[in-house]
Amino acid sequence: MLELNQLRKNKISLEDYDYKQDIENRLMMAQFSSQDLEVLEEIIYSSIKIPIRKLGKTVDLEDEQLLPILEKFSTSGLCSINDDSVLIDKDVRKYFESQILKFDPDFKPGMEFLQNLLKKVPIHILPVWYSIPRTSNNIFESLIEKYLLTPQIFQRYLVELNFTDPTLSGMVQDVYNAPDFKMDAQELIEKHKLSRQQFEEHLLHLEFNFVCCLGYEKVDHEWKEIVTPFHEWKEYMSFLRDTEVKPISSPVVQRKRPQDFSFILDMTILLQMTKKQPITLTKDKEGRLLPSQDILSTIAQKIEDFEYADPAFLKYFDLLRTKICLLKLADVVDGRLYALEAANDWLDMRVENRALFIHRHPLNKLISDHVPQHLCTERNMREAEKSICRVLHSGWVYFDDFLKGVIVPLGEESIIMLKKQGKSWKYTIPTYSEDELMLIKATALNWLFEMGVTAVGTHDSKDCFCVTPFGQSLFGR
Repeated sequence: MLELNQLRKNKISLEDYDYKQDIENRLMMAQFSSQDLEVLEEIIYSSIKIPIRKLGKTVDLEDEQLLPILEKFSTSGLCSINDDSVLIDKDVRKYFESQILKFDPDFKPGMEFLQNLLKKVPIHILPVWYSIPRTSNNIFESLIEKYLLTPQIFQRYLVELNFTDPTLSGMVQDVYNAPDFKMDAQELIEKHKLSRQQFEEHLLHLEFNFVCCLGYEKVDHEWKEIVTPFHEWKEYMSFLRDTEVKPISSPVVQRKRPQDFSFILDMTILLQMTKKQPITLTKDKEGRLLPSQDILSTIAQKIEDFEYADPAFLKYFDLLRTKICLLKLADVVDGRLYALEAANDWLDMRVENRALFIHRHPLNKLISDHVPQHLCTERNMREAEKSICRVLHSGWVYFDDFLKGVIVPLGEESIIMLKKQGKSWKYTIPTYSEDELMLIKATALNWLFEMGVTAVGTHDSKDCFCVTPFGQSLFGR
């Protein structure tokens, strides 16, 4: 849920421009019928002087139908009636040219709309409102960089946003928590007990604060006001909603190992055996250092769920042996595996602390046959780890479902930023190479499994995992 608190002083003051005329125009547009809009379109795209009879013929309206509409428009200064003609004000027409776009079914209230909105305000006021340098070469680009460039920047701005009127905060909460992030204006008016004028004034505040904006939807022959976030943010939130992972409904999961800390407990068993007596190792045909069959059989009995001759167990033993040597808890000397002095301290730790030791150890690294080592940098590993935050409390989930919503930056190309694409803008959702996808998979199912952060298994022959209570406490901070 979006939270707004009082940290940033809000400097936006509608009194700094002619907002009252703006509100009058919005009140008028809120009452538009299909006929009103048709006449407005004709006025906007015609010459500045139109014979009334010609206008009526074009829109197929009699004088008694057309004249009340023209009278309505005259209150905004858009037109005036002189004898038998309609005279159009160029400057006001320009205003309505931007506003009429809101009635297009394909209208998207995005950055281009925001740019036009800001043009209403005297340019010297904008640096005061938004605390950007007056020397900025491009005010709009400065605003994007400061407030909107990445989801993290915008979310931080939302959290720090300070409205003196709590009704504004309530309206934002309503819209951001609404189905499809869209609310009927009338619902907001009734819920917050606002007059039409108060509502339009509040919406102007929300638009200038980049959090919500007003649009129109046609219902029967009338137009209804609707409130949404700006299009680019709505698109990003929709992506997050659509990629939210549903837990496996009946998780009869076949776990890779029986306990959350199984890998650490298995390392513990191997180290304890090594402490009692060094284990002689010989290379097999695949180059792995393995003990005799008798020792393998004993180890397999102690760590459970393995047959000593199972190829999977041989691979698993080799991983255990590699890890304890990598972490300087043991070493191979003259073909024998010895426990080192550091093993004593590690074995004396609580299992959670043993896990933290492994997670933070500078020599620990991801061991994978499928991920290129140049990708396994500390930065990439830490970013890939964060991907599990989206399923922190989701229970068991399919890995492939989880992967659809991964948005961690593994390189410059996968950083989510607000970018212009043609005439439109968009928060770019990252795409990953096959190698990067393998890194994410190895991180979630191997690296974090070894530390007890994730539990791993299969369900319906598909890879799945869940974040353990230890993982929740570690990554939920």
